[in-house]
Amino acid sequence: MYGMPGIRDDIRYGYAVGRVRVLGSRMLSRATFERLLDAPDLREQKRVLAETHVGRYLEGAETAADVEQALAASLTDLYDEFLLRAGLPDAVVTFFRLPHDYGNLRAALKARLLGMEASELSPLGSLPADAYSGDGASLPEELRGLLTMYDEAEEAPALDDVEAGIDRAMFGALAAAAKASKVPFLRELATLRIDLANARLLIRARAKGLRPAAVGARIIPGGSKKLAAIADDLSGMAAADLADAILKTRALGRAHEADLVDVERFDMMADSLVAERMLAARRAPGGAEPVLAYVLGREAETMLLRTAVVGRLAGLDRESVRARLKERIA
Repeated sequence: MYGMPGIRDDIRYGYAVGRVRVLGSRMLSRATFERLLDAPDLREQKRVLAETHVGRYLEGAETAADVEQALAASLTDLYDEFLLRAGLPDAVVTFFRLPHDYGNLRAALKARLLGMEASELSPLGSLPADAYSGDGASLPEELRGLLTMYDEAEEAPALDDVEAGIDRAMFGALAAAAKASKVPFLRELATLRIDLANARLLIRARAKGLRPAAVGARIIPGGSKKLAAIADDLSGMAAADLADAILKTRALGRAHEADLVDVERFDMMADSLVAERMLAARRAPGGAEPVLAYVLGREAETMLLRTAVVGRLAGLDRESVRARLKERIA
């Protein structure tokens, strides 16, 4: 799908490719996740994970907050290994750091609107947590502008408007980083993520009965124009008609109608589509693709662990957690 790597790419990514060929075989299996779900408590879950690559991070974890910190630490080490020490291009590093930067911005902006200081920001972004304090004077110009954009507003903005504004900025920055990386896989992945975000927006907007003008203002540029154009005809559209319209754009590949009428089912389908792209990239003989697919796979694995472990600690029963993980485990 992504073509043969060039000699220059083989040299640039050679060290990291060698590492992921070994480490990829150590990622958690479906059987491990099944054992996690069957474990009666955190103590037993830690025992299940003790011999895996995440076991050492969870040794002292006793609470949900401890687990969150442990998982963040495991990703921090992953980033240090593959995004920094491997000497990957700056644009590739940026592509992975950006979602965490904008996630921190989202949390800081919501706290600002409530007159509070943001807490528990992710350590995985490119900027330190204290950069988001006050008026964000040390933030890059675009992020600072987003943080302070409602300071002069007479009325507090709707939460959906806040989310939409940050999402548009984040996906725009991701697309720019993917283009600058000159890695086809990242460019395709950025486009897919934009299309998935827009499809999800359409599904939620139809359910809420939002006006086409409001939906159109929240559509993220850079994806399928046919998919974005559906916003103009959304008023009064039935769920089945919207699903059919999305399918006809072919923007989401193998999606089925049932995946496009419910947000929870859609999210599982979206994860599966991204996972398929990662598996295809992992099979590449060299170059950037297998390295980036491994990092993305580890990120996805961490999200699954959070669902399996923190979900149980939050009081969710096994079957509820299992339902959330269904179709997301490779």
